[in-house]
Amino acid sequence: MRHRVIVVGAGVGGSALANALGSADIPTLVLEKGAERDNSTRGDILHPPTLAFLDRCGVLAPLHADGSLPMTTIAVTSAELGRLATYPVKRAGAGPAGQSIAVPHDRIEAVMKDVAGQWPSVEIERGNDTGLLHDDRGRVSGVRARTPTGERAYHAPLVVGCDGGASLVRRELGIGVERHPYDHEFLYIAADGPTDPPGAMHFAFDRQGCILIASRPNNRMRIAVYFKIGTRGDLLKQPDPALYHFVIGRFPFLAGVRFGRENAHLYPLTRQLADRFYAPGAALVGDAAHVTHPAGATGMNLAISGAARLVEMVGEHLATEPTSPAQLDALDAALAAYDAERRPAAAEAIERNHQQALRIWPSNPHDDPYGLAEAFNPDRGWGAAGAGWGQNPAALAEVGR
Repeated sequence: MRHRVIVVGAGVGGSALANALGSADIPTLVLEKGAERDNSTRGDILHPPTLAFLDRCGVLAPLHADGSLPMTTIAVTSAELGRLATYPVKRAGAGPAGQSIAVPHDRIEAVMKDVAGQWPSVEIERGNDTGLLHDDRGRVSGVRARTPTGERAYHAPLVVGCDGGASLVRRELGIGVERHPYDHEFLYIAADGPTDPPGAMHFAFDRQGCILIASRPNNRMRIAVYFKIGTRGDLLKQPDPALYHFVIGRFPFLAGVRFGRENAHLYPLTRQLADRFYAPGAALVGDAAHVTHPAGATGMNLAISGAARLVEMVGEHLATEPTSPAQLDALDAALAAYDAERRPAAAEAIERNHQQALRIWPSNPHDDPYGLAEAFNPDRGWGAAGAGWGQNPAALAEVGR
């Protein structure tokens, strides 16, 4: 097969892109590193606009079959004052794409990659990108990759970097990135046990800060513990059950939950935005282009919607192989249009998400507990254009309009 697109990276962004390209019957090569990444701090909430795209690409039904949990509630509890609010998360429409769902991140990646590999026009190969190739006009024309059989060169009219926040493709393109670390971090804990309420994002707080108890399929949960930078101490160096007692001592209602130190993973937080999302012959998708605070479960949904939108905008130029300078120039003009639309959309989504993170993860939550509880209202304040939680997790998320 002569490829028209090379996708570097087979995570969520790369697999979403492969499914969009496969559904458009565009010959595509996906290069994946091979060894699975640590998924313990990766997103696992998919919102309705994203689910609608996944449904069209044949991914949603396998995700549901593999194991998903509808997220129907946001709850807020004060350790001193008790339950302050229980909000229903409204459906965005009828059908399987109408309600946000939780799926473990490793299963999202596995299912999306499996479906992508079933498209006749998509090939997935093991290979580490080692650099970009350019034609005599300076346009990106392919990649070099280290494969199990040695160094290889792959050529295509379009290369898309979906290779994460430290993207080699982005660096090779000479594209800078604006990066802003946060003054706090999360300790993510994978735990066993039912949540109260079920199917919920349950935020609880005391005078030390907030935690999140997020329902997951199969009577599991994810706990995110907020720490101001420099305040975590040696908690993760202490033997079990020190971490368990730290969490349960602050929030006794979690006493029946089961976890240990080996279930905990640190998540340093940052928000970042690439200076450009394209160069002639190349584009960026997902964390290579943008990274958000996890406050609104935005990052993964922004990556998937961006992948879908890219294919919408360049698909007609790849329906046949572009070979002439005029055809390649037309493809590059479509990439420039993608950048002109998606970068401002991502910037707005990142900023809105940042402002919501400041509201719902304050360093002193008991300064205004009832005001804090209102900040979690799923009907407003979470996304771009004042959208509620999951209604429109990223500006221009509704592809196929």
